[in-house]
Formats: sequence, structure tokens, C-alpha cells
Amino acid sequence: MLTLCLALLVPDASAWQVRNNDHGQELSWKNRTISYQVDPSNNQDLSEAAVESMIAAGTRSWTTPVGDGLAFVDEGRATGRIDPHDGVNIIYFEDEWDHDPALVGLTFVWSRPDGEIIGFDMALNTEDHDWAVDGTPGHNDLLNTLSHEFGHAIGVDHSPEVEAATMYPSTFPGELAKRDLDSDDKSAVQYLYNKSSVGPDVQAGCSTSAAPSHLAWLFALPLLVRRRDR
Repeated sequence: MLTLCLALLVPDASAWQVRNNDHGQELSWKNRTISYQVDPSNNQDLSEAAVESMIAAGTRSWTTPVGDGLAFVDEGRATGRIDPHDGVNIIYFEDEWDHDPALVGLTFVWSRPDGEIIGFDMALNTEDHDWAVDGTPGHNDLLNTLSHEFGHAIGVDHSPEVEAATMYPSTFPGELAKRDLDSDDKSAVQYLYNKSSVGPDVQAGCSTSAAPSHLAWLFALPLLVRRRDR
């Protein structure tokens, strides 16, 4: 069975949350060295060097709090899209977005029944949103979104009660606050990969559909763009 979870329906009293599958198992990587490939092509005039730099910074946000407990490895370039069969953890820009146009990014995470994450694909919406890497007003900041999406890629869910958190479920054009992890985010990654804090009971709303069993569970986790309050 393939399980698609789009949002938490019942937030826990604790601030940060981690993702559970239908067996009640928390999602995390057992192989703590996570490879990825990048398709840097985009319609936003973002240079390949800038894209690479922002991706590397986004991964460091999550690995730094746990030291050698977690690592990302850039395995070079690839051309691809969301595909659970290709064995590639791809990060790419999508200029033909067929999801909710309000979403700036989606991370698809595959796991086994025991909660072991076995892959992720990350899509960034360049059809409906303008992007920048330097905090340009009115543009979605690439590192701001990447830091959020990499949290999903390692098993961290939204933190709906802490607006300062990188894992807060929405953003706005020009926001930079999600670039750097809040203490709430650091507690989540330390719980998953250092077990140094106490985790919450997490309840997720999921819908299931038939799929080949080797796909295990698929979780699509969005980041929603909102208008900034005046």
C-alpha cells in the first residue's frame, strides 16, 4: 500500500513534530549518510553555482546540530523528476507545476514499514513563484525553502505552533527567517538522530491507495506561501 500524507490533522501539544507511518513508527534514516543529486536547470536565472551553494547550506542547517550523526553527500548532476523507482534523491525546479499553485515546494519521502526512510525527491515550484538567493523583496528565498524541505527529507514534520521555526508550515515572499534553524527545529533533529530530547506523540491524517509493496510509504510534505501580514 502507498500512503500519501499531506498534512497533520491533530497537532500535538509539543512544538516540534516528527512523522509517523501507519504502523506508528517514526521516520528517520538508518543510513546516516544521505546522497542526493541536483538538476540545477531553472527558468529563474539562478546560476548553477548559486543553486549548489544554497543546497549545501540547507543541508548544513540540519547536520550541524547533530555533528557526525547525519551527513548529506552531493553526488552530482541528474535530470529527473519525482520517481520512486530510480534510486535517485533528486532536487529540482518544476516549471510545469501540477500541484496547488500556492505551494512553493514539495518533498516526497519514501519509507519502509519499520520507519526507515529509503529515499526522497524535492520539487521547487518555479511556475507560480519568483525566486532569488539574495533576499530580493517579493521573491521566494531559495535557502529559506530548502532549509524547510530538507527537514522533511530527514523525517521532521511541520511545527505549526512556532512561527519562528524553520518547519513552520508557511512562508511569504522575501522571508529569510527559515534559513537558520530555531531551537525548536534543533530539538527535532537531535531527537531523531541523537535521541537527546523527548519527542511528542504525533498523529497524522493519511489516505491510502494501492501501489506495489516495494514502494512502502510515500509522504508528500508541502510548504505553503502566504501573504505577509501588514
